[in-house]
Amino acid sequence: MTADKTRWTGRRPLERMGAMLLTVALMSCTQATTEPTPTPTPTPTPSPVAVLARPDALIFSTAVGQASATQTVVLQNPSTETVSVTSLTVPSGEFQLVNPPTLPVTLAPGAALTLSVQLTSSGSIGVVRGTLMSQGGAASVALAGLRAKGLEGSNEPAMSQIVEALGYKLNPGWTTLESDTSAFPLGDEVIAPLFVKAGTGAVTVTPVARYSPDGATPFGYFTLTGSTPARHVVGTLLAGQYQTLNPGLSGNTSFDPATSAFGIYIDPAAYSYPLTYSKDSLNTGRTAHAVRVYPLKDSAGVAVTGAYLLAFEPSVNGDYQDAVFVIRNVKPAP
Repeated sequence: MTADKTRWTGRRPLERMGAMLLTVALMSCTQATTEPTPTPTPTPTPSPVAVLARPDALIFSTAVGQASATQTVVLQNPSTETVSVTSLTVPSGEFQLVNPPTLPVTLAPGAALTLSVQLTSSGSIGVVRGTLMSQGGAASVALAGLRAKGLEGSNEPAMSQIVEALGYKLNPGWTTLESDTSAFPLGDEVIAPLFVKAGTGAVTVTPVARYSPDGATPFGYFTLTGSTPARHVVGTLLAGQYQTLNPGLSGNTSFDPATSAFGIYIDPAAYSYPLTYSKDSLNTGRTAHAVRVYPLKDSAGVAVTGAYLLAFEPSVNGDYQDAVFVIRNVKPAP
């Protein structure tokens, strides 16, 4: 009996050990075959539909005490989804929306919203800039303005401010209102009394500034027979369109001189100034070198091929902004 009992009690630890090993093995198998739960990939939030703004830049001009003329911006929904315009901002104190819409404005697919913008009557004198934005930048329009101290005389802006406001990175050669009227080139000026066409197609001559007395002012091109000019009217700066950037005109801005060498002239007889030519020897007034010519440069300072800026001075103070034109598709005549 004693021997049998001893053998029985000796097997208990072995059975317990076997049971433990079996449990550990089962646990190991369970851990080895259990795969980790994958982290779900977040669903991307769709980007808001972009609203297109046209044009993407506007240039204004005015004088202290006068709001500028209004210009329009069109916000268009180009998508197939409905878009809600919830915010519109312009730089406070410099630009303003005229009769702004009540927000939000819902734009159906393809629909558009027209806005009126102007440079305010008070604010910083000189060149001012800002941005019209919707939805925190979903659409934006670059705004530039030139605010003069007043009208005419010493109130006018300097030529350097005019080219800055227009977005041309060129050096006229002075920063004050007045300069000298000698024939010596100033700043980036080149001597180019006459031009020829640079390529096929028409030549364009576009007025970009006029800070003169009021009055209708014809402009055009001239050709020479010997020393005698033959004038060809292209357009007329309108009465009432003075002391401003981008003055209004009647007529055309393009012409075709064929293979002839030609220059540019203005006729400011409406305010008692003489005919003013890009060729010095033709000018009979007190200022012989009455037009300064600059290779046109864009906002990055890169020269624009075949384009020049022409600055006219029919008077005597040397501000050279009575009439300013950009001429294209030309090169200086030999």
